[in-house]
Amino acid sequence: MGWLRPSKYFPSCWYCCNLEAQSNMHRFMTLWDGLTSTNASGVPNRIVVLGATNRINDIDEAILRRMPKQFPVPLPGLEQRRRILELVLRGTKRDPDFDLDYIARVTAGMSGSDIKETCRDAAMAPMREYIRQHRASGKPLSEINPDDVRGIRTEDFFGRRGGKILSEIP
Repeated sequence: MGWLRPSKYFPSCWYCCNLEAQSNMHRFMTLWDGLTSTNASGVPNRIVVLGATNRINDIDEAILRRMPKQFPVPLPGLEQRRRILELVLRGTKRDPDFDLDYIARVTAGMSGSDIKETCRDAAMAPMREYIRQHRASGKPLSEINPDDVRGIRTEDFFGRRGGKILSEIP
């Protein structure tokens, strides 16, 4: 069984959302109770299991009982959110009026993964718009030119159904 080999890293996914994943999690939990490892000389090795999540309420209580230490990590502050946005949007074509500072302010309360997902969704808006216009003109999709797709705009972060930029942010 590959899970019992000693390893410096133990990557895994803690969130189970389907029956197959739950079955694997049950199997893992059963093996976890007797988890041991030794080196080539037969000397026991330490095994460290580390998990990270921003969805603590979705983790099975049996797993939480086996992980005696929990270290809450605060949500990113304004400057951290700005750096996350810069990193995630690096290489993304932006409108000249795109306001990164504004987006950093309105993403208060979001985790880094939430911000990344928000950026991914917003970055799709120009492409969806371009494809709609391209289809409406009757041109085949094989003639799409990426240079013709506009840059991401601040309002792309607020959806298309009446999303408006707030006039004042504290």
